[in-house]
Amino acid sequence: MNRARAVRLLVPAAASATGLTLGAVFLVVARVRGSKPLHPDGIVLPATIQLTATDDVHGARELGSPRRLQAVVRLSRSAGLPDGWPDVHGIAIRWEHEGQHQDVLLSSSGLGRVSRFLLVPRRAPLSGPYSTLMPFQGEDGPVLLAAVPERRGKSQVARGPQRTQDVTSLDLVLLTARPGGRWHRLGHLVAEALERPHDVPLRFDPVANCPDGLATYGWLARLRRPAYRAARAGFTA
Repeated sequence: MNRARAVRLLVPAAASATGLTLGAVFLVVARVRGSKPLHPDGIVLPATIQLTATDDVHGARELGSPRRLQAVVRLSRSAGLPDGWPDVHGIAIRWEHEGQHQDVLLSSSGLGRVSRFLLVPRRAPLSGPYSTLMPFQGEDGPVLLAAVPERRGKSQVARGPQRTQDVTSLDLVLLTARPGGRWHRLGHLVAEALERPHDVPLRFDPVANCPDGLATYGWLARLRRPAYRAARAGFTA
């Protein structure tokens, strides 16, 4: 068996094994906690997405840019640790297309060639960038998405909300890139709370609800599906 064939066989097997292991862990955590194993608490805001990138930007054509979308956004802390503790923050985005959910999940990360694939714990939810960590499959290869809080000065960041519950609006620059390439501006997302921000029992699934125009790599679906299935089996909102 040559090396390339061995890799093609081992990657799906490793992804499946890892997914089943994570699923078992999430199932236990959900049953012990009596809530979601990850991102148990958050806030949901109505949002508007304005995609402005042209076809020469990687991933723009797949997402139908330019266009305007009405969406909902959930901002949450991954482990649900006490306020003031560093935690991995998450941004879940959902819009509708022909009656079907379209879900994108982003986690606090870096934007460097390596750090864009790594989780980065932070104390404040809007103090740094977010990325999908793992790529979607586009027409011209893998597509990574990211969101960066709009900043107008260091003092604004310092005075920004330190707790998820204190966030009353989001102003995010949306980016896209190849896994090792430069980031390009994809568009903009703006969300504002109609009343005091509160949570809504939404279930996001970027595998089953992968945005039209993009696809999920098979190895990535094997990694994620068991975890989502186990989390839902352990707790029903």
